[in-house]
Amino acid sequence: MVFRMPPLKQLHAFEAAARHQSFKKAAEELNVTQAAISHQVRALEDHLGKKLFHRKTRQLVLTDAAREFAEGLFGAFAQMQASVERISSQQMAGSLKLSVAPFYANRMLLPLLRNFHEVYPDIRIMPEMDADVVILKGSDIDGAVRYGDGSWSGLASILLRQDQVGPVAAPELVQEYDLPMSPEEIAKLPLAYNLGTQGDWPRWFAQCNAFPDARQQLIEYSDRAKAIDLALSGNGVALADTLLTEADVRNGHLVRLHPETVPSEKSMYVVYAETAYPDPRLIAFAEWYQNELEQLNRA
Repeated sequence: MVFRMPPLKQLHAFEAAARHQSFKKAAEELNVTQAAISHQVRALEDHLGKKLFHRKTRQLVLTDAAREFAEGLFGAFAQMQASVERISSQQMAGSLKLSVAPFYANRMLLPLLRNFHEVYPDIRIMPEMDADVVILKGSDIDGAVRYGDGSWSGLASILLRQDQVGPVAAPELVQEYDLPMSPEEIAKLPLAYNLGTQGDWPRWFAQCNAFPDARQQLIEYSDRAKAIDLALSGNGVALADTLLTEADVRNGHLVRLHPETVPSEKSMYVVYAETAYPDPRLIAFAEWYQNELEQLNRA
């Protein structure tokens, strides 16, 4: 007697539901409705003649019979995904979609892309401008250039360059001071920082052997574009990356208040969905961009 295999759709729906222990999350991953997942799982139960889940009010629980079955499918689907990724990643050509915040892209990435295309003429970088964090898994975005601490669940990250931050402000804000300003003078001005970098200002003052009580001057922003905008508007001081603000300093929109810099708690990374076989085009881009930033830093 020849055993008839269940349809792959049924197996895929069950595997995702078992892994997430949720029809809803499985539906989101597979980009179908929750009802479709439930229908496929029931069809698989009918095919096998066994109940696979205990359906509770807020939770799915695998039956004893389904537990070993699910473990086998986890491995099988992981192997299939790895095989597809391996054969797909062998091409060093085509379009590469990268999510990147417009504030950063306009200042840093876009002016350099021509250099990448000269080195890799068969790869076309397509920046997807979005100030919000894009969910990479299940999207058509290949990767992202992202600002953070390098730790994102389900993502692999490649550090591009450790941000080095120092105080900058609009010339009109500090026209009554001689440059470089002392740390004590800087501490009397409104001091901007972005979420997740609240330790940068205390570390900068400590690096200067200064310990003023500047807590009342600190202003938190949700992202660094807004913190730097405070400086550009003439209303405060931003502790900003030297490369990111180089053009503004060169054009006279900002001035450096003190030469001292410190490593920031956040930096720029190339990130992509975790996989055993990363896209070599992404790795090539990350390595190229690391080199470009290093050259700019030495200039």
